[in-house]
Amino acid sequence: MIMKKNMIIRMIMISMMMFSASIMSAQDDLQVSNVFQLYGHDKGCKMVELHHGTFKGYQLDVYKSLIYKKIGNNVENYLKQDRKNAKKVREIIEDGQVTSGYYLMRPIKAGTNRYILFKKGENQSGTVIYIEGSLSPEQLMDLCTIRKK
Repeated sequence: MIMKKNMIIRMIMISMMMFSASIMSAQDDLQVSNVFQLYGHDKGCKMVELHHGTFKGYQLDVYKSLIYKKIGNNVENYLKQDRKNAKKVREIIEDGQVTSGYYLMRPIKAGTNRYILFKKGENQSGTVIYIEGSLSPEQLMDLCTIRKK
């Protein structure tokens, strides 16, 4: 009886570890994961992470955002690397410089899209967001659009 309980507990623990490993590895092939790992806990940065939650009415598998100050050049290098592998690129260019945009990355599985969104601010500040879920590009734009009432 005790052996069965121990075995069940071990199986549950292994399952939980495998599940959390699959969540953690979903963006490992993207350079933006380095941005969150390297700067997510730095002074002057604010990181938000949500797994399997709802954001503005949309079900998301992963939502990560990082608001940063003074590290814009470092972040830009990672974004440039992910841009090369993006399936779809949408950018806003102002005075010859990319100021914001989003990249649709290769899905990790059928029906699960991955997006990298970013906006650059003044003095090396900005925001980077990683979203993973069943959102279409149109739904992503709806999510990002601010409606005036």
